[in-house]
Amino acid sequence: MATLKYYIRDKNSRKETSINYRINFTATKKVRGSTKLKIHPKFWDAEKQRVRNRTEVSQIKDAINNKLIDFEKFVFRKINSYETSITDEIAEFLNDDILIYFGKKKVQKKLTFYEFTNIFIEQSKGRILNSNKKPLSGRTIKEYERTIELLKDFEKRNNYPIYFESINLEFYYSFINYLEEKDYSLNTIGKFIKQIKVFMNEATEQGLNENLSFRSKKFTKPSSKSFQIYLNEKELEKIIELDLKENTTLDNARDLFIIGAYTGLRVSDFNNLSKNNIEIHKGQKILKVNVRKTNSSISIPIHPKVEEIIKKRNGDFPKKMADQQINLALKTIGEKAEINEKITYTKIKGGKEITETKFKYDMIVNHTARRSFCTNAYLNNMATLDIMAISGHTSEKVFLNYIKISEKERAIKIAENSFFKQK
Repeated sequence: MATLKYYIRDKNSRKETSINYRINFTATKKVRGSTKLKIHPKFWDAEKQRVRNRTEVSQIKDAINNKLIDFEKFVFRKINSYETSITDEIAEFLNDDILIYFGKKKVQKKLTFYEFTNIFIEQSKGRILNSNKKPLSGRTIKEYERTIELLKDFEKRNNYPIYFESINLEFYYSFINYLEEKDYSLNTIGKFIKQIKVFMNEATEQGLNENLSFRSKKFTKPSSKSFQIYLNEKELEKIIELDLKENTTLDNARDLFIIGAYTGLRVSDFNNLSKNNIEIHKGQKILKVNVRKTNSSISIPIHPKVEEIIKKRNGDFPKKMADQQINLALKTIGEKAEINEKITYTKIKGGKEITETKFKYDMIVNHTARRSFCTNAYLNNMATLDIMAISGHTSEKVFLNYIKISEKERAIKIAENSFFKQK
């Protein structure tokens, strides 16, 4: 336990002398210095370590004593804030902080989160791993860079500023929801969380970060996804039949969504289609799309519902819209289409499981289109591998976990199998 003592530099002085401090950690480890305050020895109470209550110093007594009290509070607050129990380290940290407190040392400008990660990533390109004495792989560097890209996009879409102190559990749950809406697998989401923890841990080691939320047991790879809906074909038909001629924004958003629901494309892809994506192969119209997420090419037959939209727009596709603008429009569109079933579900918020009830129309987002395609195609007995060829899922297990059908819907689908139709 550290103790702090004040004493005057020269108790025999005939004029004002410095009030010094001595902070004892052990018999041999001490931190000493001057408070930059002065008092005549005859007005100093060595026992109370304060300026005496004398008329001659009545105008300065309280000011000096209050400064001594403030410094004492500062010292013990700092000692309690250090994340080490090693006396030498505490003494070193405290000495630096006291120099800054008295203006004898300038505070070094702290890097922002993005400034730090830029330097960290650049330095990582030449880093040699202690484990195998080999350079850090280029793949890991790309994962670092991709994580930063996603953080900046998340920051913009959710109006959530990213800095060291903001990377807490609230950020953690919001960022995971954002990644799930972008259709990343749990393993991939876990990798992004891991990269963030790498950044935060290194920044903490360098003294740039004091926020330790990332070390919480809750700040780990997610184990369950948030609740998501899909729209069945009757609900999609109700949206298609809406008369939205008087509202071009809603009309455009509706058409983009329907294209997504009958192609299985992500919003980043169905929102960028043009007539240049249309090809004819052996008499069949198809969409040739270079998928942005995977940078791979896929071919999708043009569904009659998509064909109707193209004809309606004189051979072209709806205009591109901001993702968030589409999401907002879809809530209104769903309500107009009377997709007003009440959905009760559980989710994790702030690390706790809570139950919520919402109207289904209020849960429709861009990604609902892709999930609807996969689920409806499955219910219509399209071969799973064919759906996966379009959706990009690499394993049947992940795909079956992705689609949203109830036990009863699955039972009805199974009942269509010839096994259950035998006499």
